[in-house]
Amino acid sequence: MRRAMFTAFDEFIPTGANSASPVFTSTELNSRLAQFDQFALQLIVDNVNGSPTGGLDLYIEHSADGRNFVPVKTGAASPPASGAGDVAFPAPLSATSTNVKWGAHDGNEPLLGYVRFRIFFSNAVTSAHVRVLVTQRDRGN
Repeated sequence: MRRAMFTAFDEFIPTGANSASPVFTSTELNSRLAQFDQFALQLIVDNVNGSPTGGLDLYIEHSADGRNFVPVKTGAASPPASGAGDVAFPAPLSATSTNVKWGAHDGNEPLLGYVRFRIFFSNAVTSAHVRVLVTQRDRGN
């Protein structure tokens, strides 16, 4: 059953936001993002700038204490690798049209009490407006 739908991120990410310097969703959303068993994500990327334009990755991370986060994806490197995110746009992002992708957490592995999204470009010269929309569901088990 669908429980919640909201915008988790809607910002212009400047150049320099690569895997070593990512951006994260607001800490105010950490407990809200972990509230239900499953969620689907839609990423919308537009106003892309840079030469050459890179790709974009979103990793789902969770934590029991709200401070020490680990990737939900088993075996993810630290810092995570470009092109292997839970939602990943391969390089190059289109600078002339809107880039749209979706991904999900199916709930087969439980989430800890806090969730955030790590977002970064595959290079340090890309910038873009990024929007992340979340639909949360509850299995009811």
